[in-house]
Amino acid sequence: MLSTLNDVLPAARARGVCLPAIDIAGGQPDFLLGVLRTCEEARCPAVMLVWAGASYIGLEACVDLVSHFAARSPVPVVLHLDHGKEEQVERALKLGMRSVMFDGSADPLEENIERTRRMVAMARDYGASIEGEVGRFGRERDTGAETGMLTDPQEAATFVRETGIDLLAPSVGNAHGFTKETPKLHFDLIEEIARRTGVPLSLHGGTGIPLADVHRAGTLGMHKINVASQIHRDYADGLKACMQEDTSRQYGWNKILGAGRQAVSARTGEYIDALDVRGLVE
Repeated sequence: MLSTLNDVLPAARARGVCLPAIDIAGGQPDFLLGVLRTCEEARCPAVMLVWAGASYIGLEACVDLVSHFAARSPVPVVLHLDHGKEEQVERALKLGMRSVMFDGSADPLEENIERTRRMVAMARDYGASIEGEVGRFGRERDTGAETGMLTDPQEAATFVRETGIDLLAPSVGNAHGFTKETPKLHFDLIEEIARRTGVPLSLHGGTGIPLADVHRAGTLGMHKINVASQIHRDYADGLKACMQEDTSRQYGWNKILGAGRQAVSARTGEYIDALDVRGLVE
């Protein structure tokens, strides 16, 4: 059975660490297995992201596939819907996902609160955990906080209190995708938002943020980091390198796809070790 973020985050909070949440490219099996097997070896919860806007094999098949492996895994497996709207969140919950994010951050605060509150009630009916967002992140090719809108701690506290969300995604200098400059996290802001809200925080746009900074953020209340663009590039680079090395051009697809899986596994392991989450599952 799939786990919720509420099942795995208490251990991360107790240790003061940040769990890596790795995008699995809409259910692409080599991403899934690259993440899962590495987490199993490290005795770390496997948190996998699926972007609400696309699914490689279809969301229903993705849920079924991850659930199949979760039922046989010695570590908790969380399949988390990323940046969902109302209809996407509802569909994910009906299909069996037990961890979702509703993103109403483009709306004024009061509207975001109202829409998120309805999604929280729905998630509770399904026994699922739910993440919300206040503030706007920078975007791909931007420079980070300067292009986004930093989260106001008081607004964050109001949002959490009025909605009852389990996890908050704030804008604290992070940006989605590869950026022109290295994102600079505002550690004082992270600490204040965590203190005022009392819930675990989620760091979006993990690509490019120095792992030492992520580790520090974990000690301040940031307990999940999303990684997508970097892992996608790693996979593509792994495939390319394998094909270039095979000068005979007698491609064995198991070998080529396996190289992609190994690249995903290597990057996942790098996050696990740098963020000190190895052995989090007893």
